[in-house]
Amino acid sequence: MSSQRRPTLLYRFVIVVVRAYFRCLYRHRIYGSEHVIAGPAIIAPNHSSFLDPPIVSTSVQGEVFFLARKSLFKGWFGRLIWALNARPVSGEAGDIKVFREIEALLKEGGKVILFPEGTRSLHGEIGRIKGGLSLIVMRTDCAVIPVYIHGTGEIWGRQRKFPKLWGRTACVFGTPLKWEQFSSLEKKEAQQQFADSLRDAILALKAWYNQGAKGSPP
Repeated sequence: MSSQRRPTLLYRFVIVVVRAYFRCLYRHRIYGSEHVIAGPAIIAPNHSSFLDPPIVSTSVQGEVFFLARKSLFKGWFGRLIWALNARPVSGEAGDIKVFREIEALLKEGGKVILFPEGTRSLHGEIGRIKGGLSLIVMRTDCAVIPVYIHGTGEIWGRQRKFPKLWGRTACVFGTPLKWEQFSSLEKKEAQQQFADSLRDAILALKAWYNQGAKGSPP
């Protein structure tokens, strides 16, 4: 596995600008940075807004990647997410192509943001975890870092055409999950239990934040 490359100057510049934007407008806070381990990993947040990829990207020290629908790569927003290491995925591409793209990034030592629910939540609830993530983890044996994103759904949820210019956001990183914790189980059961454990971890981070964000996130 190759060592992680140094982020480009453009990436670092955009991260600084977008980070300042979130701090100024949304008083963004970051919790649990100690859980973001070195080396390749999947970062797995809940998903309720177009703001989720950039807000997670700016909350992690170091370079991260994420996949986004090809249709999003238009105008200023498309240029922004490309500079933040988004890579387009066509709706016509099969799962195998997507998996290979993710596996290649992980093998290069990168961190990849994957939204395990698969789509944005309509009302901010944390939905069912799709099985694809468990399959990737089983194939790559990389760690998964659960993340709870607070506030983005209220600022720019599916029901809003444009984002609000005020609000409060936070990213809460939790204890990484590893496939070895489930590898003794039968394959299908292991994948289901991994998905259930990830959802439980994100819900626990949400509860920790809502209860006052005291101490270190679970």
